[in-house]
Order: sequence, then C-alpha cells, then structure tokens
Amino acid sequence: MSFATLSLYFLLGSLALFLLSIRVRKIRLRSVLPALGVAAAILLGLTAVFDNLMIHSGLFDYESETLLGAHLGLAPIEDFTYPLAALLFVPALWWLSGGRSPVLEEQE
Repeated sequence: MSFATLSLYFLLGSLALFLLSIRVRKIRLRSVLPALGVAAAILLGLTAVFDNLMIHSGLFDYESETLLGAHLGLAPIEDFTYPLAALLFVPALWWLSGGRSPVLEEQE
C-alpha cells in the first residue's frame, strides 16, 4: 500500500467523522471555518519545517516507490495529509464526546 492511499484513508475517515459531528451537534460550518483555517496554516507550516529537519537529520527515510514523487523540500507531499486529518478528527471527537461546541457559546 502506498503512503498516498493510506493518507487518503485517514483523511476521508476524519472528514466523515467531522461532517457527522457538525451535523449531530448542529454546528454551522461557517462558525468554525476561520479557526480551522488558522490551525491548518500553523499545522502545515510546522509539518513543513519539522519533517524536513527530521528527514535531513536522518531520523527516517521513505522508499521512493511508495511515494507519489512530489516533495516540499525533503518532505513528501503525503506527510501533509496527516495534520489535516488530525485537524478534522480532534474537534469531531471532542464534539461527539460531549465537549463544548461553538453553538453553545453563541447561545449564552
């Protein structure tokens, strides 16, 4: 299995859980998009910096036949899907487990 396929499974699963959570908790997507955008920019920036540092220092390496071939520096493009999956998965899990949602804050 390629890293791209595995990454796609994680991303689609996280997206499905996220969409389920905003539907169940009746959260307007518009109310969380700005925070998701800022968090995505930060996570992708950190991923770009630290993945490149870890690959450059020799902590790990990838076999080229399992990758799509596109890189940002030394980091394969597939590595950037994991922070996006986490960005969707973590708030979805929080909301579905009964955590406070943006809807509750607007009503108070």
